[in-house]
Amino acid sequence: MTKKFKSLLGIMMALVMILSAGFGSSKVLAAGGNGEIKVTGTTQDKSYSAYKIFDLTQSGENVSYTIAKEWEDFFTNGAGKDYIIGENTGGKLNPIVVGSETKYINITDENIAEFAKVANAEIKNQTPTKTEKANGTELTFTGLELGYYMIHPEGAASGTDNPNSVISLTTTKPKAEAKVKATYPTVEKTVEEKSYDYGKEIEYTLKGTVPDTKGYKKYVYTMTDTLSEGLTLDTESVKVTVGGEELNENVKLTKEANKLVAEFDMLKLQEKVGKEVKITYKASLNENAVIGSEGNANNVELEYSNNPHDDTTEKTKDSKKVYTGAIKVIKHEEGHEEKLLAGAKFKLKNSEGKFYKLDNNKVTWVTEDQADEKTTGDDGVVEFKGLENGTYYLVETEAPAGFNKLTSPVEVTVDYNNQSTTKYQEAKVANNSGVELPGTGGMGTTLFTILGGGVILIALFSLAKGKVKKERN
Repeated sequence: MTKKFKSLLGIMMALVMILSAGFGSSKVLAAGGNGEIKVTGTTQDKSYSAYKIFDLTQSGENVSYTIAKEWEDFFTNGAGKDYIIGENTGGKLNPIVVGSETKYINITDENIAEFAKVANAEIKNQTPTKTEKANGTELTFTGLELGYYMIHPEGAASGTDNPNSVISLTTTKPKAEAKVKATYPTVEKTVEEKSYDYGKEIEYTLKGTVPDTKGYKKYVYTMTDTLSEGLTLDTESVKVTVGGEELNENVKLTKEANKLVAEFDMLKLQEKVGKEVKITYKASLNENAVIGSEGNANNVELEYSNNPHDDTTEKTKDSKKVYTGAIKVIKHEEGHEEKLLAGAKFKLKNSEGKFYKLDNNKVTWVTEDQADEKTTGDDGVVEFKGLENGTYYLVETEAPAGFNKLTSPVEVTVDYNNQSTTKYQEAKVANNSGVELPGTGGMGTTLFTILGGGVILIALFSLAKGKVKKERN
């Protein structure tokens, strides 16, 4: 074998070794790209992100971590510097090269929950490795490189600092499971869903919870409560509390006749995370209220931030209804419902003996002399609107010309469930016409004259007869 041949053979062997090393490296990279994290406890249609905090390389049983590029400032100058230390406390910490120094990752079973909180607060400055939307109670991130990951439920109000969401993927364990226990902002409206008189105070409550805004530079949390045209907001009655304490700062209120908007600065309320947010106010039904079972809706919408990396928001809603009723009086001739009567006058009495009065969109119950008196027109109709469910009495105060006035009230039961915008509680009230009594100047006068003359003639005849008899004697 010549010297030249030996030299060529050596070069070829070196190339084989380099190529072999390259193929081996390719196998490691391929394994690194086959990592999976199964996330359980997810919520339908909510987004979840995987953030890689540490990169990992592995040769056999030897594992080497390096800080993921985007997280370097966090661990060297930011809130994460306490988790990279210079000594191997307890001798069980993983080494990591930072710059040209060997240091140790100080993340243990004892402090992992705290680390999760600190790391979640940092995500506003980071870009997620992957983001997936849940289609049920679990999802899986696939094609992940080996490393140390944190799973974050985007837009969650709490549970973002769950230590079970910090996961390590290695060659020996390229698949792992993360359990999330996140909750999301909600809004709840409460009101007694029943019928009310026009103008009667109705008490409403809106409820939410102070969200955890870790990781957000800006956070939107706005409740918008929209009342139907049939409801009027009492703007002076609005009250906001957080955790039972009245809130006069860090909330901006916009109050209109049919709308209430409350914009909260949740970044300044983080000492009350998880506490109840409550808004109370009063409203009342007015003359624009829908009569019957369709009801008068009041809708609240909560808009909140759901992504720490942009201004994306999400909305959730709740709605409640209140109701009112009405009476439609139809006045007609007895035995002839098609013959409608004008000129009948009515007042309405409730079961407590008070009378109906409508003034400035408000029903009040007053004495009879103060009450509204309604008169039927040519259609024979009068209406009493804005009534809560109950028993009422129609009192006729004057009958139509030529008819007898009712001698007792007419009982009417109001139930909004049986009514609609076009069909009120009907009360068909009949009147009888009386027999005409005789009067002077007519046939009656002639009749009385004839009768009177007859009586006189009989009297004269009796008198004459008596006189004749006396003379004979």
